[in-house]
Amino acid sequence: MTTVVYIHGANATGESFNYIRQFIQTPSITLEYNSTSGFAHNLADMKTQLAGIDQLFFVAHSLGGIYATHLADHFADQTRGGVTISTPYGGCREADMVRLFLPFSRLMQDIGPDSWPMRTARDIKYSSPWTNIVSTRGNSPFINDDNDGVVTLSSMRAHADAMDLIDSHYNHYEILLSYRTVEIVAQALLDK
Repeated sequence: MTTVVYIHGANATGESFNYIRQFIQTPSITLEYNSTSGFAHNLADMKTQLAGIDQLFFVAHSLGGIYATHLADHFADQTRGGVTISTPYGGCREADMVRLFLPFSRLMQDIGPDSWPMRTARDIKYSSPWTNIVSTRGNSPFINDDNDGVVTLSSMRAHADAMDLIDSHYNHYEILLSYRTVEIVAQALLDK
C-alpha cells in the first residue's frame, strides 16, 4: 500500500495540507521540520522517519518539494511518484542578497541557487512520475521576476525537462486551498 508523504514549506507546518488531506484518504505521514535546523539535518531526520515504508508518494509545498526531491532520490526503489506545489527548483536569487543582512540565517543559506540543496536537486533524475504545480498569481515587489508572491515562476519551472508542469492561477498560499490542486494530486495517485 502506498503512503502519501506530506512535506510543508519553510516556516510552515503540516497543517498546511489540512484542506487537501480531507479529500485524499490514502494512508499518510506528515514530515515536520524547522528551517533553522538546516537542510542536511532535517533531511537526515526525514530519512529516518521514512525508513521501512514500502511505497512512497510525495506531496510537498515550496521548500518541502526540495526535500521531497532528495528523499525520492534516496528512496528511489520505494518512490511511486510525487506532486510538488510552488516548489522553487531553481532556488531563490534574492536569498543571496538577504544573506548580506541575515548572515546567520540557515534558511537563506539553504535556498540560494548555488546552495547544496538546490545544486544537488538540479542533478537528481526522477525514476517515477513527478509533477510540479506552478502557482502563477501574486506579486512580491521584492522579487524582480514574475512571481507568486514568494517564488519566481522561472524557479518553479527550472526542471521542466524532468517533470510535468501544471500552471495554476493561485498565489503561493492559496494553491493549498484549491480544489484544482486536490484533483491534480488525486489523479497523480491514480496514475502511479
